Amino acid sequence: MQVEFRSISNKISNISKNLQDTILAMDSRRGWMSDYRKELGWTKLAVIKQFHEKKSGRTSTDAKLAKTLLNLSPDWHTLPKDLDEAFRFLKEKLEDIGILVMRSGIVGNNTKRPLDVNEFRAFLLYDDVAPLIFINNNDSKAGKIFSLVHEFFHVLFEQEDVLLDLDLQNQQGERQINALTAEFLMQQEKILDLWNQKVDAIKQITELSRHFKTSRLAMAIKLADLGLVNREIVERVRSKSVLDFKRKAGGEGTPNFYRVYHSRMSPTFLGAVIRSAESGGLSYTRAFNLLGVKGKTYDKIKEDVLSYE
Repeated sequence: MQVEFRSISNKISNISKNLQDTILAMDSRRGWMSDYRKELGWTKLAVIKQFHEKKSGRTSTDAKLAKTLLNLSPDWHTLPKDLDEAFRFLKEKLEDIGILVMRSGIVGNNTKRPLDVNEFRAFLLYDDVAPLIFINNNDSKAGKIFSLVHEFFHVLFEQEDVLLDLDLQNQQGERQINALTAEFLMQQEKILDLWNQKVDAIKQITELSRHFKTSRLAMAIKLADLGLVNREIVERVRSKSVLDFKRKAGGEGTPNFYRVYHSRMSPTFLGAVIRSAESGGLSYTRAFNLLGVKGKTYDKIKEDVLSYE
C-alpha cells in the first residue's frame, strides 16, 4: 500500500523522529509547489507521460529511454570530473524537467539532529506536477548518485518511494528499479567492451567504477550479474566498501552556511517561493516556514537567488 502524505502523521509512527520531521517538511514543500504549478497551468510532467507511452518493459531499452528523457548523452558519465560534479550534473538535469531535488544530512538546520543513513538513503514524494526527491547527505558520494537515479525511475513509474509495505510485489518492483538504475549508470554493452578477463578483477572494478561514476560495490554486483566476476569478489568489495565508508563518515562539516543551504535546496523551489513572497502572492511567514529560515537569513538568500535571474 502506497503512503498518502496528505494525511501522513498517523502513518509514520514506526520511524525515527528525525526522519518523521524531514518527511513532513518535504511533504509541505511538495504540496506548496504542486499547488503553485497547478495555478500556473501545469499538468503531469511531460517525461512521465512520454515514458509511459514509449516504455518497452526491457531493462536495457527503458534505461536508454530514461537517459534520453533526461537529455543525457550515452557517454554523459565522461563529462563530470568526479562524483560531486556528477551528482550536481544529474540534479540539474532532474530540476530542468520539473523534478525537485532536496538533500541534507540533518533535520532542517539543526546540526544536533543527524539523519541516519542506516535508516534511509533517500525517498520520493510523488506528485504529477511536483515530485520531490530527498537524498540523505550522510550517504557515500556514489550512493547518493545511485539513489538519485533510483528515485528518478520511481517518478517515471509514478510510485511514491517511502514506507512501502515490504510484500513480495514491492520487493519485485524494487528489484526492477534497481536493475534499471544499474543499467542506466553502467550500461551492459559498454562494460563488455571495456572488460578484460586477463586483468585483475579488483583493479578493473575500481577503474570502471571511477569511469561510470558509481561505487565499487555497485560495479561488482553489476559484473556478477553479467557473469564476469563471482560472488566471492563481490563480498570482498562489499567488506572493503563498508570499512571505507565508516572511515570517511563525518557529516557536513563546513562553516559556510549559505553555500551549504543552497546545496541542500531545490533551486527551482527556492526561486518559486521567493518570487511568490516578493510579489505578494505568499505571506512572509509562510515563506519562512517553507524555506526554514527567516529575517536577515531570508534577505541574504533572496539576494543570492534574485541576483541570478
